[in-house]
Amino acid sequence: MKTQVAPLAVNPENKTETLFNRFDKLGIFFHNPVSFSIPDLYSHLTKSNRIGLVCGEVAEYKLKIKVGSGKYDYIVLTNYVKEKSAWSTAQSKNLIILPGQALTESFYSDMAIYYAQQGYSAYILDRRETNVPVNETDFSYMENWTIDSYLNDTYNGIAVSRIHTAFLSDKAVEDIEVTAIGHSHGALILTAYGASKYHDLALGSVNRMVPVDIVIKYEPKHSELIRAQAQQFDTISRCLENRTYNGSDMAVMMQIARLALTDPDRESLFQPGFTNRQFFRLMATQTHGFNEYPYTPNYHYWSGDLDGLYYVDENRLLNLTLTGGAVPYVPKCLDLYMAGLMGNVEGYEIDFSKISYPVLYIGLGGGFSDYGSWWYKNEVGKTNYKVTSISWKNQGHGSIALDYNSSELWALIHNWIINN
Repeated sequence: MKTQVAPLAVNPENKTETLFNRFDKLGIFFHNPVSFSIPDLYSHLTKSNRIGLVCGEVAEYKLKIKVGSGKYDYIVLTNYVKEKSAWSTAQSKNLIILPGQALTESFYSDMAIYYAQQGYSAYILDRRETNVPVNETDFSYMENWTIDSYLNDTYNGIAVSRIHTAFLSDKAVEDIEVTAIGHSHGALILTAYGASKYHDLALGSVNRMVPVDIVIKYEPKHSELIRAQAQQFDTISRCLENRTYNGSDMAVMMQIARLALTDPDRESLFQPGFTNRQFFRLMATQTHGFNEYPYTPNYHYWSGDLDGLYYVDENRLLNLTLTGGAVPYVPKCLDLYMAGLMGNVEGYEIDFSKISYPVLYIGLGGGFSDYGSWWYKNEVGKTNYKVTSISWKNQGHGSIALDYNSSELWALIHNWIINN
């Protein structure tokens, strides 16, 4: 039986005390609880929580949640919401975004602001690895970061988002419904979460789920891709056995991006015959050619050619990558889990029968494309008639976030939410 959560009755003169009594009862703790206070009472501290207005009536809030004892064991929720006044909103529908691998809130802020303007209290959940600085050299702590750690963190993020929205809107906590959108690794975690024990906990459920551009299981006819991911699983397993717990592909990509931005016309050290900017474009548009085990035959991050990217502002993309939009190091445990699922490794599966709420799978044409839709339509669809699948444009794996026409996809998702 689910635990019943009483309405969050709030005395306007004592919002902070009431809210944090509730967090204490739920076993949820903030790094700096007093920073959740009403600005008039703690103006010098609330700046780290209520950042302020960012677009019209849309305000930004930051919530830091400790999830373990290690120095990087915390997650951060960034909330964008329309306000009636500071610390007050009429919005009581949550939408939470789980970013792709090595990407942070900065890549998805435009998307979240769009949903805030449509009447959602929109959240972006930055995972543990976003706290790891570029100069870190010891990754031994990642040994204890497991897929279960990430599912538990997702529960904490969803639960706190509900409580925070209830706090701002004076609504009952259990009346806050949640739509979750996951992109890439975020979609992987979201899908596993939806079939996990955490989804059954009080405050942890989602009302609908939108996984974007991921493969959980390939259709059996794609035997070569399945074998390749089984090989990838073995490769990652050996790395972990040798106590290499982190992946640094994004660190290399960030180095390439830095050269492309600061010295675009110099010949590339990585690929003689190309300039730094051309090599960055090659990596971005022909990504599958640089992967030992490509996910799909045409997999790429962004669409374009050596003369430029088609749908995104290159300089903005490069600047975001280098100023907090990307993080250099990620735990190999997530890649191992993903390869185990895709490679049909024994013991790696998600119980699709537990996913009973509305699901919209979106394949991005230049990313995982329709390869990802098979599992949702044909496996989840065996027991869930509320599964919808679409393929959106032949653009790159990152096209949900920064492309000029990304808002078309955001609007499509919004319309699906309204009808489901």
